[in-house]
Amino acid sequence: MLAARDHGVSRCGRVSIELRLRGVASSTYMFSVEGKPVAQAHIPDHSVKELENLPDEFSRYINTVEEHRDSNGERKISDLRSGLKSVCFKAIVTRKSDVRAVTSRFGVPFSICSVTLSDGTGEIPLTLWNNQTARIFKGDRVQVRDARVRNFRGATQLSLGRKTGQLIVLESGTKAPITGISN
Repeated sequence: MLAARDHGVSRCGRVSIELRLRGVASSTYMFSVEGKPVAQAHIPDHSVKELENLPDEFSRYINTVEEHRDSNGERKISDLRSGLKSVCFKAIVTRKSDVRAVTSRFGVPFSICSVTLSDGTGEIPLTLWNNQTARIFKGDRVQVRDARVRNFRGATQLSLGRKTGQLIVLESGTKAPITGISN
C-alpha cells in the first residue's frame, strides 16, 4: 500500500495495487490478481500512513510469512496449512494411484486418481480428474498454480481451483501409465 501510495503502483506476489485517484484526505486503490481486478477501495490517507508504524510483532509475522516464499511467490510443501488459497509451488510426482471411473450423484461419469507431490520438504496428495489423469506420470516435475489446501476426511490435501488452477508438467518422468499405488 505504501509503495502504491508513493509510486502509483506496487506488487506483492500475484497481487498488484494501483493508486487510481488521489483525493484531499483519501485515495482510491485498485487491487488486481494477475492483471484481473478483484476490488477497488476508497481508503483514508491516515489509514495508509499507519502502515508506516506497524507494531514489532506484526512486522515479525510479515517477515516470517515472506521467508516461506521464494522470489516467485512459491511456497514449500512443509509450510502448507489447511485454508491457504492461491498456492503455487514446484514438485515431483512421487506416487500415482490407479485411474478409476466414478459417477457423480447426478449421474455424470468421471475419471479420477490421486498423486502425491513432493518438493523435498514434505508431501501432499492431489486428486486428478478426467483428462489430467492421462497427462501426469510418476517422476514428472510439475508446477502447481492457484491451488488451495484443505482437509478432506481428516487429511490435508491439495485441490486445484476449478477455473484458474493449473498443474503444468515442466519435465516428464516416465511415459508409461502407472498401475497400483507405487512407492
